[in-house]
Amino acid sequence: MAESGQPHQKVFHLYFGEKVVSVQGDNVESKTEISAGKIRQVTFKEPDAEHATSSNRTQPNPGKIQPDSFATPMRTGDLKVQDLHIKAFKEPGQSKQPPSRVQKLNPQPKRRVATPPPTTAQSGTNAINISVLRKKSSNLFDMSKYEEAVPILEELTTLQSHKDLGTMLIMIECFIQLGREKKAEKIIENLRNILRTSSVTSADDVKTLAIEMISNSAYIRAMILLRISSDMYKAESRSPNDVINWIELCVSNMDDATEGILGAGGRSRIIGIDYGIEYMTEMLDDLRSVKNADPVIKALAEAKCSNYIGYNYGLTGEYDKCIKICINGQVVMEKQFGSNASKYRIYGLLLHNIGVGNYNLLKYSRAKSFYIRAVDAKQNATDYEDAAERENDIDRSKSDLENTRAKLT
Repeated sequence: MAESGQPHQKVFHLYFGEKVVSVQGDNVESKTEISAGKIRQVTFKEPDAEHATSSNRTQPNPGKIQPDSFATPMRTGDLKVQDLHIKAFKEPGQSKQPPSRVQKLNPQPKRRVATPPPTTAQSGTNAINISVLRKKSSNLFDMSKYEEAVPILEELTTLQSHKDLGTMLIMIECFIQLGREKKAEKIIENLRNILRTSSVTSADDVKTLAIEMISNSAYIRAMILLRISSDMYKAESRSPNDVINWIELCVSNMDDATEGILGAGGRSRIIGIDYGIEYMTEMLDDLRSVKNADPVIKALAEAKCSNYIGYNYGLTGEYDKCIKICINGQVVMEKQFGSNASKYRIYGLLLHNIGVGNYNLLKYSRAKSFYIRAVDAKQNATDYEDAAERENDIDRSKSDLENTRAKLT
């Protein structure tokens, strides 16, 4: 039975993948990347009996996400990626050094991607018209005037003698923002076919461009490219284990993009669910369908992807769905590893997350049982990169367990 409000605020730590979400009374958001994964702290209001199952939490609304200008286009025909300036990132298997302490994430300054010149030779008036239309559509897009930008972009495509990636992505986002999903899907499918049949553009190229777009807060375009990149990894001639690892990395990056757009609320929240969470779910299904992969690698990847999806359901307040997908990860781990599942950090995080989901649904007895199991699992885990990180995780579960027990007294 839920008790009345406490005179002080309590914090509950919700882990997803390699992340932690702190549930407390204030709405503050922070994120920190550490070690081999990501630990993020995002606040939710502590639930009460009247609002426990509501998915509409008060979130700071930064307004519409302002997209950056046109992305670097690709060459005609094969759409070859060129002239990209990409931030450093880790590939699967590479180690990451943890920072000295958990830090609050400050919003990244928005870097503008300069509108590049046409990639194929244009002559006379046609070249001038293309340049003018690119500038006009870019300005309208930056001001979120999607309705006005669409006809200019459509005119631009009739003048260009090649398929321009920047124009296609801008059109996709305009249609998505305007709720014209069928038109967006038609262009997405066209872009997918072009990239998948390219003889010079690889899945790595597409993923790399998506990561650049995430750094520029172009989350919607990044989500589209990551979904296509995941398809390309699955189709390329790679070993099953490589396919598993690369799909998981795409899901991890998709998680970054989806979290960025869900926080804006409004239409952006709907887009984050329909394209972010839905795409991650499809990619998880693709991962599951890979045959002849190492069962250990596959089980761990599926568990982590389940947590990424659960994390984003947590951001939307859909705790039932959060619990369901985290239980999926828990079952996969237990089926593959049996009593040795607790040797892996992800197992303890899954148990903890299920506890937090139940806590937010006022199911305190169930939450308590999962917190107890989470503490035990984390104490047995052998894949932590340092002892301090392990102790912090254990302390979080113990703290949430104590707060849950207080609700039962």
